[in-house]
Amino acid sequence: MPAEDSIGLPELDWWHVAQSSVFVIIAALISFCMGTRLELSLIISGVRCVVQLTMMGYVLDDVLNSNNAGIVMLMTLVLILLGAYETTFNRAKKTFKGMFVTMLVILLVSNVFIAFLGSAFALKEKPFWSPPKFIPIVGMLLGNTMGSIAMATEQCLDNLSLNEPILETRLSFGATRFEAAKPLAIEAIRMSMLPIITQLSVMGLINIPGMMTGQIMAGTPMMEAVIYQQCIMFMIAASSALGVVMAVFSCLMVLIDKHHSLQSEKIQDKLPIIRMKTIIDLSHTVSSTIGPQACFSKCRRPGRRQEPAYEEVELR
Repeated sequence: MPAEDSIGLPELDWWHVAQSSVFVIIAALISFCMGTRLELSLIISGVRCVVQLTMMGYVLDDVLNSNNAGIVMLMTLVLILLGAYETTFNRAKKTFKGMFVTMLVILLVSNVFIAFLGSAFALKEKPFWSPPKFIPIVGMLLGNTMGSIAMATEQCLDNLSLNEPILETRLSFGATRFEAAKPLAIEAIRMSMLPIITQLSVMGLINIPGMMTGQIMAGTPMMEAVIYQQCIMFMIAASSALGVVMAVFSCLMVLIDKHHSLQSEKIQDKLPIIRMKTIIDLSHTVSSTIGPQACFSKCRRPGRRQEPAYEEVELR
């Protein structure tokens, strides 16, 4: 029976992590059997989850115990840089030139601004950058905002590329870039905000959020945990809305220039860094280099007499 810590929770170790990884392996096997081609992504994401959380645990242990505003802001900047990279190169299926810098600015403005307002005024933290509160808040905002921004960017780029003739016609009749693309932009914003709206509507009725669960398990009074979670959810909704609007606006600014000309050639399909075809080709190369057949051919003696090869010839 596992030992318990000071608040009565069982102490877990790496063996428990290995046991829980069976669930990811089962999901990967189901994906492989159904031919959805998600098994590689599931396994890579699981490994990334373990490595990244372990590294964050070692780093945050020192950061959260510090009382230095510079260290907190540096950690916030690192989180936003990683979030911009993840949104640009892993989550978005379509990209454009300069998208990483655009995502970096959007995440910086939408998350840090809302985190500052929420921490200083809604949660009454003094100072507002208190490490045990500010860094987890930024992390929660980033985790939810990234998905909404990636969805908004992809939806906007898809709408612009699919409706290129309609946009060209509107622009040729004198419409500005915002007038021509307004219906498409509204549709992208609506689709991207649906997950956040759904999350707000089921909060407490169907879904019990992780932060509230952690506070309750740590011994925080129930109503205090509830109020905290409500403030956090409203901050998530605000940062997601701000980030989605900025992402759609940025797409319009990049793809429709100041001369009101559509630049659809700037849209690029993002290819995955690791593809199944690459792994299959690599395995074939390795097997042909160090496989049994290759070893057998290398072990043949050079002076050994070779049997003549005959070809069958059809006589007419």
